[in-house]
Amino acid sequence: MRKLLYIILFLIVGQTSVYASFPVSGYNNFAKIETINEDTEDDKKLTKKQKITWILVGFVGIYVGVIAALITQLISKKKKGQFKFALLGFLIFVAIFIAMEIGRNGLDLSDIFILG
Repeated sequence: MRKLLYIILFLIVGQTSVYASFPVSGYNNFAKIETINEDTEDDKKLTKKQKITWILVGFVGIYVGVIAALITQLISKKKKGQFKFALLGFLIFVAIFIAMEIGRNGLDLSDIFILG
């Protein structure tokens, strides 16, 4: 009952600070702790195999591969650059497609581009 009376009093008055009944020094004598960050810049770079894999994902997966790479890059905290290499694979696919269309039909841009 006693604690409830104090709680109600604190809620009504708005007084929520509590004072210690023993002396507290105002100085913080905490030792400074230095953390070593193990995530170096080399850990964030993709390896050569990973770069080739993401280029193939962009080439084979076309739009879905690029979207998957974007989602993976946004979620991943360790590795960066998946989207860039998937986009490169997609652009390689587009360049090969345009070259094949030009070789098949000559230089007819209306077949390649939607608005052409």
